[in-house]
Amino acid sequence: MTKILTIHPKYYSDKRLVDEHDHLHEILDLLGDEDSTSEHPDYFRFNRRRGLLYIRHRILVEEMIVRGLDHRTLVDRRTIDAEEWKDLDIPDEEILQDMDQSRSDDSAGRVPLPDSEDLEIVTGRNEIRSTITGVLEHEDVVVLWHLYKHVVMERSYSRYRSLSDPIQGQARGQVWMLFDLMLEEAFAEDPDERAPRIAYETIWESVEENAAEDERKQFNRLLDGLEPGKVDLGMRKFLAGVVARVGNEKLLMSQLLRPYL
Repeated sequence: MTKILTIHPKYYSDKRLVDEHDHLHEILDLLGDEDSTSEHPDYFRFNRRRGLLYIRHRILVEEMIVRGLDHRTLVDRRTIDAEEWKDLDIPDEEILQDMDQSRSDDSAGRVPLPDSEDLEIVTGRNEIRSTITGVLEHEDVVVLWHLYKHVVMERSYSRYRSLSDPIQGQARGQVWMLFDLMLEEAFAEDPDERAPRIAYETIWESVEENAAEDERKQFNRLLDGLEPGKVDLGMRKFLAGVVARVGNEKLLMSQLLRPYL
């Protein structure tokens, strides 16, 4: 039976990652329909806590993006009531059980499960960056923008420009809410034909001056091999390596590169 686990999905196989994502949407749809019900434990677990499903969905989606997996389904947080963001008190025993369940997969995750007893590391609570669960100061939203702007640019340059509007103060109302909604929409969008190339060239321009000759040749080889509208994990990993060697602090923040460092 598919279950929404408590550990970070970077420890999942691709199949478990996609299965949990699809299962989450099924539970979310049931909870949003007053005439529907279910005997699944997750239905009762997240009843009146749809905000937690929103957060979990974003974590799953970020991992899908890291792996280059297709994602087209968004969650509209405007349908979630303010009191539905209350956290769950998860016992350590449940986290350990979820770790065992993940280890039982035939396929390994992107990252091996650690032997550490520090369960905070396993749940990845400190890795939740993009989800805005409450009111943020404008300065905090600007930090989020610097973390995720290349992720958005890789999907759509026009959406990247639109997302910059709230950051530059051109949007009205609650900037933090608008930014979160627009980010959710961007994560559910297929890459435009030229968007990945624009993102990679933009990053490269910041490090090209300090790149070695063999790195320049490798970048051009990877650039020539890009498929229109397709993300390239090899290019991401290559750029992450160059950025790490050069030591560009701003690019080291980028969520497009951080998973490969």
